Amino acid sequence: MLVKLGQDCLPGRPGTAAGVTLGLGVSIGGLFAPLLGLAAQSHGPQGVFTILCAAPLAAWALGLMLTEPRAAVPAPAVPAARN
Repeated sequence: MLVKLGQDCLPGRPGTAAGVTLGLGVSIGGLFAPLLGLAAQSHGPQGVFTILCAAPLAAWALGLMLTEPRAAVPAPAVPAARN
């Protein structure tokens, strides 16, 4: 679903959209893993699960800021070269 949303935002470049959305997801997961490890050390697994339960609420709040993707403007037709 996330890749499809990215492809809707960049209709002319579906490969770029897929790469950006998947790469961003993996990168953000890698950035937050050490923070969750620190939370587990100080508050135990229950603290981590509490943080993870709040993650969908943050995603929902960020999702409210999304706008509908604009329709793609077709490129102007280039006439065939005459010989």
